[in-house]
Amino acid sequence: MEKQHTAGGFLQPGEGTTALTIVIVNWNAGEKLLRCLHSVRASRTSFPVKVIVVDNDSVDGSRERATAEFPEFHVVNTGANLGFGRGNNHARPWVDTPLVLFLNPDTELFPDTLEKAVRSLLARPRVGMLGCQMRYPDGTVQQLGLQWFPTPGRAFWELLVPGVLRRWFSPWLCHDPCKSGPVRKLYGGFLLARRDVLDAVGWFDERYFMYAEDVDLSESVRRAGWELYYDAGCAIVHACGGASQRAPSGFSVLMKQRSVEQLIEKHQGRSAARRYRLLVGTAAGLRWLGLTLAAILPSPGLRARLQHARARTRLLWDWAWHGREAAVPARPTPPPREAVPPNGANLLSATP
Repeated sequence: MEKQHTAGGFLQPGEGTTALTIVIVNWNAGEKLLRCLHSVRASRTSFPVKVIVVDNDSVDGSRERATAEFPEFHVVNTGANLGFGRGNNHARPWVDTPLVLFLNPDTELFPDTLEKAVRSLLARPRVGMLGCQMRYPDGTVQQLGLQWFPTPGRAFWELLVPGVLRRWFSPWLCHDPCKSGPVRKLYGGFLLARRDVLDAVGWFDERYFMYAEDVDLSESVRRAGWELYYDAGCAIVHACGGASQRAPSGFSVLMKQRSVEQLIEKHQGRSAARRYRLLVGTAAGLRWLGLTLAAILPSPGLRARLQHARARTRLLWDWAWHGREAAVPARPTPPPREAVPPNGANLLSATP
């Protein structure tokens, strides 16, 4: 019978064969971080697990509580808000295991998540990085993003008609989140990787503060000759937006545009990045026209959705034509109260 391990701190001699290090970057995640750590502690695995919490100088007491309530975990304060990719890279000197899991603080594991994910990765020697199924707190399975690499033209159509792309072209552009298989992109809520693969590609590119670093890492892993795999047989609960909800108003929309622009510039050149900004501005103008026409319709509850969509469209317009950029938050800001229905996001996709 295999020895059962619980997640903890540093490994004992001889325990590193299939050992795992979990890296969690925290910025004022509060109770979400603590629930995440409780779920990690409750995990049962046949291999040892080390946990590193990289705290981006939180002021909500989450770092202190994590240190006090989880003494078996290693909690380190960076002293500043480094963002997602750079924060994960900060843990690199302490990672001495062959497997690394980058885990969001707004997630919760099931007791068998780690065991299933690691076994799945080890059973596929050509897979360099693996993702799992993510579920909302109510149990609804989260959809995967469009399985294409961003280009200026693709970003334009995704901003202009996101619902059409998913509804009409889903079999070609999307991966069914209830089916396991190879994918072109994985997303940063749960990324299980081989450390030698990470070392070969240089871990996360630190030019991105957040939002595009997972897509960039996916592309780097694929270009290095490794496969990406999505396993629907293992799952986590993902609340979404744990850090961005505490950022200033408009931060998420503006930072996503900047990060995707950097991604396109890195892989396709400066001229492609300029085309991207031009097409984002064009799409914003066309969407503003569409929202203005939609306001004529006497639909109950439409006003709040349109107001929300207009605000986000204006941010896209200002970013593209007036150079408005997201300010990196040093301190959390309470999010504004917005009366937006759950499906209101269909009116405006903020991510290309």
